[in-house]
Amino acid sequence: MDKKMLTAFIALFAVCAASFHAADIELTTSASTFGLDGGGSFEPFGPGFGFGVSVTDRLLENLDATVSFNRDPVNGNLLSARAAYHTSFLVISAGPSFGVLNSSSDDAVSNLLQPGLGLGFKIVLPGVVVATVDSDFAFPPAATGAGQAYLQRGEVSAGFYLPNVLCTLKASQRSAVETLAGGASILRSTTDYGLYTEAFLKGSPFRISLDFIYRIVEFRDSLVPLNDRSYGNLVLGCGVTWAPKDDLSFFLSGNGALYTFSTDDSAAVVDSFLFDVRLGVRFATKPLAGAK
Repeated sequence: MDKKMLTAFIALFAVCAASFHAADIELTTSASTFGLDGGGSFEPFGPGFGFGVSVTDRLLENLDATVSFNRDPVNGNLLSARAAYHTSFLVISAGPSFGVLNSSSDDAVSNLLQPGLGLGFKIVLPGVVVATVDSDFAFPPAATGAGQAYLQRGEVSAGFYLPNVLCTLKASQRSAVETLAGGASILRSTTDYGLYTEAFLKGSPFRISLDFIYRIVEFRDSLVPLNDRSYGNLVLGCGVTWAPKDDLSFFLSGNGALYTFSTDDSAAVVDSFLFDVRLGVRFATKPLAGAK
């Protein structure tokens, strides 16, 4: 990855985001030790770091648009734009997505932009149920070079309300395909199956979350199948959100593997502690004087 080009791209994105009037903005930073190296083992050199920027603006009464950039500490960089149409109970969203300067190493040729598409819908019955299907995927490239990486993500969830608690059953997956010489490829994927809970109390500025997740981390090498790895992880997560005002909130979440094991006896015992952590803020900008 060309770090100078990526830094310039992020700076341009931030300048554009700052020009929005009366927009909802989210800024996050994250770290994870769930990344796999080129041999299918967990990275021994400490966590990978990431961040995200998301800007949402209302275009019409029932239509809003979101532009976001996310550097996943495990998978890579994804830029996306979504238009979302709202009805009384349904939200339908679609828009382009782009992998940005993704490659397996600094020496590999990076694609400046790898085009793709994002699609999703959400069913919302306030106080009863929330269901979501969402995905981003890359289009097959016309030509590939060794070391290039292509991202894909998707999730399906269904949530229901208990007194002062939202419970959500969710399956999600993030994957990256790296091309090798001769048409071979390496697949890295992280698949989560979990129960996610969030407790809240009317009038309180705090929300507390507690998550129970079974995570499968896989490494597939089409050139050398003996390198294939698959790890199962029993993961416990928790988080807190503080909203001192209606247009401002801070959040911190993290999870850790209580137990990690090989699902196919192909991998060695994992001694290191595997974790994710995420910190962020959401706020609404005020319209500038005289802005329409």
